[in-house]
Amino acid sequence: MVKVHGRWCGPNWTNNQNIAARDYLLSGGSFKKRCKDKLDCACRSHDKACASSKKGCSAAADTKLIRIADAIASNPLYAFTNPKMYAASFVVRDGIKIARLTRRH
Repeated sequence: MVKVHGRWCGPNWTNNQNIAARDYLLSGGSFKKRCKDKLDCACRSHDKACASSKKGCSAAADTKLIRIADAIASNPLYAFTNPKMYAASFVVRDGIKIARLTRRH
């Protein structure tokens, strides 16, 4: 629905498109497209994991993304070297934590 960061981060935001990851995959989309930075690559991996399962996103995929986003958010050096990624890491981390509450597997 909305881009949070890069090409891959945001709810229903996949490869710069307003589309769910599963729908993107089923329409022939590829998860090989480049990502902007470390956070964007983590979001791409999360999207790929979510798209690969008929059940959708899993708590395990969410946990992996949360850990990476949290590591970025915990490193103030990124506030200077990549401020957009640093700021987005908080949004991604907290957004996935909320979404994770709805996961069934």
